[in-house]
Amino acid sequence: MFKSALIALTALAFVGTASAADNGIVLSKDRKTTIATHGSSQYNPASEPAHTPSNTFSNVGWKYPNGLYFCCYGNTISGSGSAVGQTFWLAASFSPAQDATAKEIDAGVGWVEGTNKVIITLYDDNGGVPGSVLASGAADSLGVFGDCCGLATLKLRGGVALTGGATYWVSVTTDGADSDTWAAWNLNSTDQVNPVTIAVSNGGDWTNLGGSIPAPSFAVLTKKHN
Repeated sequence: MFKSALIALTALAFVGTASAADNGIVLSKDRKTTIATHGSSQYNPASEPAHTPSNTFSNVGWKYPNGLYFCCYGNTISGSGSAVGQTFWLAASFSPAQDATAKEIDAGVGWVEGTNKVIITLYDDNGGVPGSVLASGAADSLGVFGDCCGLATLKLRGGVALTGGATYWVSVTTDGADSDTWAAWNLNSTDQVNPVTIAVSNGGDWTNLGGSIPAPSFAVLTKKHN
């Protein structure tokens, strides 16, 4: 499955490019995938935060700090004022196995051009798409897309209570639909079997696209309830 996914991603890079940046970052023909043509030029090892005892969800490669996710393929995150020329926002769902308190959200997001900032939001579920906002905040000073391996982080002060078995969503968006931000949410490299349900938005309502393999790389760090 991993090999098949990698071949598919490689083929995608040659479908065609709709836009390109001076740093070797290009777009797939439909602009929904951002691709680093030059590969990683910088290595910053990362390790799982020690202060949080468990992960409610994680497909981040904590055990493989040489590559927490695919360096060079990601879901486009952009506003209409960016070089992409369209608004692309993405959300991914997860379901905790038991009641827990979310303390932190980490997402493999890299910056391409424009304002170096994205918004990370935690939602409950509304019939298969993101519903009410439970927590939200900006992540800025992102690492360059294509380098390895920065994480955009949202600290949840006081925590957010999660109910075991319920569905929740994590989104990465720009700061407004007309933002000039062009970023990319890297695909994970740790799970090529189990799909993660994703939803997309052009700045308005969310649309459920079903399961994605590979899925966007993210982790929800929690404290389990006794």
